Amino acid sequence: MTAKVPASGKVLKDLAELLQAVRKSLPSAKPWQRQLRAYLSESDRWAQVLHMAVALERDPVQVAEAAAMLRMQLRAANNYVAMGRADMGTKAAVLLAFELGNKAADLLAG
Repeated sequence: MTAKVPASGKVLKDLAELLQAVRKSLPSAKPWQRQLRAYLSESDRWAQVLHMAVALERDPVQVAEAAAMLRMQLRAANNYVAMGRADMGTKAAVLLAFELGNKAADLLAG
């Protein structure tokens, strides 16, 4: 896992920046926008948990649990925008976040 930490760290940093940018650009005037912001905030929280678990060299089981929760939140956000009213730019950004989360989890899984 040690050799993959720098690569996963960069992916997690990129993911965090993307999630923050999407959240900042997304208004919260409509219920679907507030729900998407909630999904993205929870995804960002799990990305931070995963990053800290790796940085603190936690047990691989803890890292795997954090990665699974991140994947679940990003999958929920991606499914939500895919079926919703979001514009194509938002849909593309959330899909990219979903793919970055999967890539980070895959790198850490071995």
